[in-house]
Amino acid sequence: MSLLKRDIAKFLEVYHKFDNVTLDKHNCEALYGEISVVDEKKQHWKNYKVLITINTSYPHTIPSVYEMSDVIERDWDFHISKKGACCLDITHDLILKRNTGINLIEFYRDVIYPFFANHQYRISKGHYANGEYDHHEAGIIQYYRTKLGLKDPLYIINLINKAIKGDKFEANKDCPICGNPKYKKCCRPLVNKLRLYGKQQLESDLITFNKISESKIENVS
Repeated sequence: MSLLKRDIAKFLEVYHKFDNVTLDKHNCEALYGEISVVDEKKQHWKNYKVLITINTSYPHTIPSVYEMSDVIERDWDFHISKKGACCLDITHDLILKRNTGINLIEFYRDVIYPFFANHQYRISKGHYANGEYDHHEAGIIQYYRTKLGLKDPLYIINLINKAIKGDKFEANKDCPICGNPKYKKCCRPLVNKLRLYGKQQLESDLITFNKISESKIENVS
């Protein structure tokens, strides 16, 4: 029995409102069921019909989640596509989870359930419990600023280019990005952190920050 099959069996022992279902998709397992959201006082808020698909590359994958009951308005303002695909978290954080490997029960508890609980919180309170990220390019900018502490687009571009190219540089020499002494104590930790997101995501991020840089140059001129 594969690790995915074993973890699905454990999941079903804990979450009885779900069943293992068959889809016309190869290399994929699926769970269909109901999520009942309760508040901190254990008062029932809402039920959601949910489809969870898990690629067989598990645990190095991120489950796809679809809200099937149309409880959530199909609008990116609610972090959901017109087809019901849920935007569970910022892409960069999901990539890090995928890289290290997930546990299905923990992922459900820490990511999937909070997504739906947060929707009910917003309906009730008018905002998300822990704030939210902007969408698309604005969300990427916000992530670099809040999670990585990076604001200067030109500096970010240099870091990303270095991370994509993967060039080796002597750790004790002056930093090739900002010129400060000892690359290992300067920008190398940031470059290594960016490499964790993978070339594909970094190239997408680079497009975003190049646009910002070009826009600033046009405004100055």
